[in-house]
Amino acid sequence: MIKKTLLFILVLLLLWGVVSSFAHGVRIGEINTSSYTDIKKLAKDLNDKKIELNNKNDKEFPNALNRQQAAISSFKVNKSAYEELAMQASPADIRKANQKEIYLLDYLWMKIGTYANDSDIKVLIEPVENTSRIDFNVSGQYIAVINFIYDLENDSELAFNINNLVMQGGSSDAVTNAKFSVDGITVVTSVNEQEN
Repeated sequence: MIKKTLLFILVLLLLWGVVSSFAHGVRIGEINTSSYTDIKKLAKDLNDKKIELNNKNDKEFPNALNRQQAAISSFKVNKSAYEELAMQASPADIRKANQKEIYLLDYLWMKIGTYANDSDIKVLIEPVENTSRIDFNVSGQYIAVINFIYDLENDSELAFNINNLVMQGGSSDAVTNAKFSVDGITVVTSVNEQEN
């Protein structure tokens, strides 16, 4: 009877140890096992990441690809129109295009700031000393940056020609950074300077 009782207690302790290891995990020397709850949580996290990855592959990537293709198509159309216009330009048009433009600083802030706000981007403008060049640093979503550059270059009052364009980034969520310059621009702070 005592042997049966001891055996029963030993079986209960062993059973309790097994149940406890499922609930809390076990560490025996260098071997460490996770609990059932931990494994269940890890499985749920893995499944959530798989769903997120499938969403990016199935929806976000094709959408970003479509936006990029649309931007490329728009660029090609505008480039073709620009090249056609350049071929038809008279010598007087070319001289006018090559002359230095003088702009009031307040006017530039207003024009460029309006385009930046419309595109929801950040812009840093730096006139380069002793030159007639302005450097631009732009950051925002890819399409917004492209639209901002397009707006600047197609504003007939600004007559900006974008040079040395470098873009980094380009996914739908990531921030895109662009640097470019505009040459042949003189920035003045008062009307008196503009007349001189």
